[in-house]
Amino acid sequence: MVAAAGYFFYVQFKNNADVISAYDFTVNPYYIGISVIFGILALLVGPFVWRIYVNEYLPRHERLNFSESYALYSTSAMFKYIPGKVWTYAAQIALMSSKGISMVILLYINMVSFICLFFVTALFFLYYYFSCILKAAWGFSVLIFLLLIIADVVFIIWNDSVINYLIKPVNRLFKVKIEPIKTRKTIFVYTQLLYFLACIFLGMALYFLARGINIDVSFSNIFAIMATISISLVTGLLAFFTVGGLGVREGTMFFMLKQFSNMQAALILPVVARFLTIIIELLMVIVAIIIGMKYGYFTAFAKSRQENILQ
Repeated sequence: MVAAAGYFFYVQFKNNADVISAYDFTVNPYYIGISVIFGILALLVGPFVWRIYVNEYLPRHERLNFSESYALYSTSAMFKYIPGKVWTYAAQIALMSSKGISMVILLYINMVSFICLFFVTALFFLYYYFSCILKAAWGFSVLIFLLLIIADVVFIIWNDSVINYLIKPVNRLFKVKIEPIKTRKTIFVYTQLLYFLACIFLGMALYFLARGINIDVSFSNIFAIMATISISLVTGLLAFFTVGGLGVREGTMFFMLKQFSNMQAALILPVVARFLTIIIELLMVIVAIIIGMKYGYFTAFAKSRQENILQ
């Protein structure tokens, strides 16, 4: 997948050599700095949401504070750069084993978090689709929007019933006892509001990144930019077999940016955005490891592993 994406962008750069040669590459540290700040704010939403869900299943005296959730979540998140999203979940399961959180609960948390993110990005996609591609009639756009909202409300109200209904046949098939999962409905609302805020931060980060490398992107397209970056994030998550969605996210951004911006933005911005994202994530995971080691957040996991080996 990475090789295919690399070849695709190589061909596109080659076919648009005249456009790229006319690009005046200059760096504005001020705008790059603003882009980094917005990017960090967006990425901090992840551990914040994860903490809300995890604390639902922990006794009050064992609940995570934000620094602990940041250290554990950010450390496990870097495992996405091993092919297969499953390694991120495996890291979360290993790190949280000492807290008594089951594998089922952690998988459930990641699943419902993704569904909440999907509903949020669907809103941005509808705006992008109707304004940049289809330009549908106002009445039809409103109808599709209302249907999406209805689907979201159904998910929020009947989430527990659907999930627990699916658990019953699993219990019978594998002869295990998985306790019913129950989550407060307001958490799904908070999650979507936080993800909506994260998408805004990501869009602003991408806009200021473009300004920072002298790419002409109009602020009037800011919602389309937010749609582009958020949808590319979801497609990258869906491509769980890739290395951190590498290639899939950039390809998505290319095709979406091309609809409302110039070829320079469509080709250069996804590549630069990936490099900047990796740098920010590396800095965040270094901070997470330092915090985790300083405050002993990984100590309980290490002791748990040692006890299992001795047994």
